[in-house]
Amino acid sequence: MKKFTHFYSLTPEWQYQLAKEMGGELIDNKIIVLPENLGEGHSFFTQITPGISALFMDFVLTTPIKMNRLKSDNELYIFHFDLSDHPSIIKIDNIDYKIGSSINLGLAVISNAIESSFKPAINERTIALRLLVDKKLLNEFIKNHPTEEYAKRKIKIDKNVPYYYDNIDSNSLLLIQSLKSKSVFDASFDPYLKGISLKLLGNFLNRYTDSVAVKNEITEVETEAINKTKTYLLDHLYNPFPSVPFLSKMAGMSPSKYKMLFKKEFNSTPNNFFVQEKMLLATKLLQSGDYNTLTEIIYELNYSKLSYFCTKYYDLFHRKPSEDFVKKNRVIKKPEVYIKI
Repeated sequence: MKKFTHFYSLTPEWQYQLAKEMGGELIDNKIIVLPENLGEGHSFFTQITPGISALFMDFVLTTPIKMNRLKSDNELYIFHFDLSDHPSIIKIDNIDYKIGSSINLGLAVISNAIESSFKPAINERTIALRLLVDKKLLNEFIKNHPTEEYAKRKIKIDKNVPYYYDNIDSNSLLLIQSLKSKSVFDASFDPYLKGISLKLLGNFLNRYTDSVAVKNEITEVETEAINKTKTYLLDHLYNPFPSVPFLSKMAGMSPSKYKMLFKKEFNSTPNNFFVQEKMLLATKLLQSGDYNTLTEIIYELNYSKLSYFCTKYYDLFHRKPSEDFVKKNRVIKKPEVYIKI
């Protein structure tokens, strides 16, 4: 395993040593192109405002690496959003936490005062976005939202250096998903990433501001029950929506209470959450190159009407499924020739 050490700052100078250490190419103080001996892909760094910067990572490793981040004098919060195909590992205080993929939590918020490391998966696409935010911008928010409020979501290390570990809300998932089809080498990528980053930060702040109103309304047992149904939905995306009565019975609640708590926990109704996750799965199927027609894909996802599927897909991604569809390449076998002896 190759190990690299770096630190973070809101300005691009932190990239110089890392690019040199990795043997990667640094372009315009923004893009680090991964060297071929490590894999394929890149990172993209941009300063959004004097107090907020963003780092987008999109690569496939062929060699195991460990990125050790040193703590520094820069007073920052690091928001890590992970939408990778396979879980990666974030290590904090000698404890490994899986992050990314549909079965793991995808959001971590770490203080820059804590050292951590990041070990991406091998031979799998890693998609992650990190927001670096000056702590002074969030002082008021942190003061009004003490760490004890998030005991169910946060892995506690130290009261002065909070670490949060949570689900990514569905709206934020879609925002990050939209980055996957963009090229970091296009001139439009920089402003697009800045807009997405600010929306993600806004979603986070809105989500946890709203949580004050429901503090202590959801018990730990209820949270576990709601998460159990969420896992069930993610495990059955190829099936039709199972119905609220079915899910509420699984959670041991009345349908009305279940819908209310699910909305509070995930900022979405169970059905909308299911459809959004189904459409995220649809993008993978569309781009897989395993199908000859769109009809094959909608049958795979248990839809009977192509028009309905296209409408739902367009509502979420603002593009037609046909724009993302990669048709299966047929391999035509040459006829065997027999020579009569």
